[in-house]
Amino acid sequence: MAGIGFELKKLYDKSGLVNKVKAFTYSSLVTIGPMLCCILLVSVVQWLLIDYEVSFVDRELFLACVTYAFMFSYIATNLLNMFVTRAFSDFIYQGYYDALLSTYHGSIKVNFLIGGVPAVIFLLLTDLPLAAKVALFLLYMTLITLWTQTIFVSAMKDYRKVGIAFLVGALLALLLVIGVLEVLEIRTVSAILFAIDIGFGVSAGMLFIQIERFFKTGKSLPSFSFFGYLRKYPSLIAIGGLTALGLYSHQMLQWAGSAGRLVGNTFWMAPEYDIAVFYAFISAIPTLIMFVVSLETVFYDKFRGYYDAILTRGSITDINEAKKGIYHVIVQQLTLIMGVQFFFSIMAVALGIRFLPFIGFTSAQIDVYNILVMGFFSYIIYSVLSLVLLYFDDRKGVLWLAAAFLVLNVGFSTLSVILGDQGFSFFMASFLTLLLTLWRLIYLLSNLDYFTFSAQPLVAKEYDNKYTRMLARSKEEE
Repeated sequence: MAGIGFELKKLYDKSGLVNKVKAFTYSSLVTIGPMLCCILLVSVVQWLLIDYEVSFVDRELFLACVTYAFMFSYIATNLLNMFVTRAFSDFIYQGYYDALLSTYHGSIKVNFLIGGVPAVIFLLLTDLPLAAKVALFLLYMTLITLWTQTIFVSAMKDYRKVGIAFLVGALLALLLVIGVLEVLEIRTVSAILFAIDIGFGVSAGMLFIQIERFFKTGKSLPSFSFFGYLRKYPSLIAIGGLTALGLYSHQMLQWAGSAGRLVGNTFWMAPEYDIAVFYAFISAIPTLIMFVVSLETVFYDKFRGYYDAILTRGSITDINEAKKGIYHVIVQQLTLIMGVQFFFSIMAVALGIRFLPFIGFTSAQIDVYNILVMGFFSYIIYSVLSLVLLYFDDRKGVLWLAAAFLVLNVGFSTLSVILGDQGFSFFMASFLTLLLTLWRLIYLLSNLDYFTFSAQPLVAKEYDNKYTRMLARSKEEE
């Protein structure tokens, strides 16, 4: 992520527990802020709805609204966000600072178009009350905004303000939900969604102000200047789309099976399965945080050392030593991350068996949840290794892996629906994709010199279009 590694490294290299805690807190809030806030907030709200004796039908409708908003906002933004992240990083590296803020504006507009139009059509065709439609649409569009903003806040140095923005929004949403239930004694889904909308909207607004102030240069470029790199990185759009669809395809297929039913006469859901997926995914959060702090900060030095040795015409001995350093740090940090994630997965299984029955989980749901926890263990390690491959610009390999994961997940999930099974299909797809990813990483590292010296084109291809020319002129005029 653009900029975050440098700031984390300064914190992580400092001695003392406080600085380590700051590094992990910064990582969690910047990299998965919307995800973390949404998951934790929804978990607490679900408990509140039970405590305040909200009807089962309304609790189920609330879960359906949040699931659809969260899932489809992620799919809509992930289609473009990986490409925008790479273009944004290139702009920073090449000194196109005037294009940074316009890239933010442009990506927000495109994501609103990609996600907003289908959402409007869907809501117009539903039988939901008007208030619920408006509240759900606002939640969905706010999540799109937050997913997009995470790209840009990662490059900002003032992590305290970033953290405060997410925390203030989540706490405000929680207080408003409590106010709706306790003070106003309103039990409608639309009122609860509006309360969450306000909280998340405050977070998005605070981040908007910070991004505008941080990247403002006094000179603006067209909003879609990042499309100048579209022909250079088209595979990243495909990777983003395939990855998002692969992650949620098993749920969508379960909706079409015998476990699926129409919630609120609007949403196809498999509620028992969806809630198990929701809680199982929480177990994977530690790796998302650990990766950014541990692997990116430690790995970057070794990665940079290898290519510095090449660019500064170092000796074969220097290059080989730097390469060994990469091997060592990947094995070391991957072992650490897998160990930490395994610990949290075991804890998630134990805690789930003990406490999930209190919110209505049946023994069958507990079994599905346990399998899904192991599935997310495999999935999250696969995701981490894919990002490592992208460090080496192995876009082709990551594209094939994303396609393989989608195909495997769809294939196993289809078979699972036919057989009336749940959970094991996601585990098998994730585990097999993890094995393929490990093979690809080993292959790449074993042939790193070939990928560096021989797999690249002899002459760097220049992509000339009106946007790249505009970027070049903006830099010349500085």
